[in-house]
Amino acid sequence: MALMGPEESSTAVVIGGCLHMLNVLGMSTSATSPELSSDTYSHMYRTVASDTFRAKAIADIVEHFKWSYIAAVGQDDSYGKNGLWSLVKEAATRNHSFCVAMTEFIPHDSRFTSIRNIVTTLSRLENIRVVILWLFGSYARNFFDEVNRQNLTGRVWILSDEFTSYSDSDYSALDGSIIVQPRSFPDVGFQKALTIKAIHVYFPEWWREITTLMSNCSASMEDTSNKGVCFQNFINRVQNSYATYIIDAVYSVAHALDILVQESSSNMTDNDHHRKLNMDINVMKRLLSKVNFVGLTGNISFNELGDRVSAFYDIVNLQVQEAPNAKQLIKHVLVGKWEENEQRNKRLQLFEKIRWNSPAGSPPKSECLERCSPGTRKTITSPCCWQCVSCPRGTINPIPGSASCIECPRKKQSNEARTKCVDLPLANLKYSSAGGIVILVFCAFGVIATLFTFAVICRFWNTPIIKASSREFSLVLLSSIILLLALVVINLFEPTDTICKIMYPCRYITYSLCLSCLLVKILRISSAFQVPIAHCCMMSSVNKIMQAVIVITMHFLMLLVLLPWIFLDPPINKEHILTDNYIFIECNAYSTARAEQFKQHPS
Repeated sequence: MALMGPEESSTAVVIGGCLHMLNVLGMSTSATSPELSSDTYSHMYRTVASDTFRAKAIADIVEHFKWSYIAAVGQDDSYGKNGLWSLVKEAATRNHSFCVAMTEFIPHDSRFTSIRNIVTTLSRLENIRVVILWLFGSYARNFFDEVNRQNLTGRVWILSDEFTSYSDSDYSALDGSIIVQPRSFPDVGFQKALTIKAIHVYFPEWWREITTLMSNCSASMEDTSNKGVCFQNFINRVQNSYATYIIDAVYSVAHALDILVQESSSNMTDNDHHRKLNMDINVMKRLLSKVNFVGLTGNISFNELGDRVSAFYDIVNLQVQEAPNAKQLIKHVLVGKWEENEQRNKRLQLFEKIRWNSPAGSPPKSECLERCSPGTRKTITSPCCWQCVSCPRGTINPIPGSASCIECPRKKQSNEARTKCVDLPLANLKYSSAGGIVILVFCAFGVIATLFTFAVICRFWNTPIIKASSREFSLVLLSSIILLLALVVINLFEPTDTICKIMYPCRYITYSLCLSCLLVKILRISSAFQVPIAHCCMMSSVNKIMQAVIVITMHFLMLLVLLPWIFLDPPINKEHILTDNYIFIECNAYSTARAEQFKQHPS
């Protein structure tokens, strides 16, 4: 019909093939390896959930506490390897919300050497504060012996299974650890059966064997001085979290047989039923696939691979306490539960405060590095780790932990902290700068000197020297000098389109006025002294009217050129941007592309 067991996953994998050859089903109550969830072992049924669900539960815990950089250690067999690979696959399905940075397996042959090397490696990886242990039995005991020997502290150990014995008297390494174990469903009837009176009445032949196995117990039925200690040790060993799963396994087979009886005709005998079961293993598989009842551990039903479709886990916190005899005791505190049937965000339920093995008593951080600060970007150095690199010049990153930097707009540059874009500095000379102040001083000196000259001319207006120097045009010349100095001051302001439209024509008109005044004065002087302008001609006399005609004519011709230019293609301001350095603004003499082409190709 069905063989109850085996308990260990590695044993179940080996025996599973033999059972299939013998046409016998296996009903395991504690073999949780995901390897058994395949067609090869479809004849191995389990009342305990596959470790695929345990990996989901552990992943939910890791995500809940925001641990992104963890290690995993497992024993090198079907239980450890397939359990850890399930965890790695689960991390991949969650877009690597956490990363298993270190995965190590402990072989059976070189167990102690391997454990020593693994613990040494963990002690060097200070950023890894959370370690998943897919170990049980002696593997776990040997591992924590080495942890204590090397004094590896400050780690949170997440255990895939409980273990009740520990070879070292120092339990400090286990303080704050978390166990994810199949949910314990206590059975009152089973507890009543585990009494001294019940065993004496129903199983008297067991008592001598029990007392022989337990330490500090007499092997004689008559020696009852240590029966209390003996019996308590027996209870602790038998009544573990898997006990009710064993009972449900028996119930599952019983329900399958009940289905067989109900389906069979009334004229079939017990021998016929027995013969039918022995002839074909598929008969029992078909019966177990129909099993659906509420057992001690919840609803019991199996899928086509023999796996239980529901999973329940207890989240247990190990808390080390000092006993009155100065010894340490480990207290198992139930702090949460996990159920597969719930919605993903509701599967993990923590209802008690977890005691952590940390100075502040708070959950430790387990990440490769601190989140990158603003102004830096995260560069991936490995699938699990990164480095924080400052954003290049001209780019910013205001978001902590971001993996990219944003380029600043064209007229901006990044600040020193690379957290925001600021305006590029203006390279134009300003009146508030040192150079601008020097220019203003010289302009002020020039204006004062010009005004002084203006006053002198007015004061000696009727003197022969002033009259002989074309005094009216001297005043015009002084006025043009003041206008030129004013244009210099205007240049110290940031150029705009309006300033450019004023600057260009005023500059040409002022220069022309200044030069034309000098020209007529030179003509007047040369005519007075009969100095020839050229070899071919000599000026006889240049009066004021002729001087005015010359000045007006020159400016009329100038206006004939300036007015169409101002109205058809006026000057505009133009920005010259040197990326990540500065902006220089100048007045451009033209605004259209046609003028640019004409300038480049005058022919």
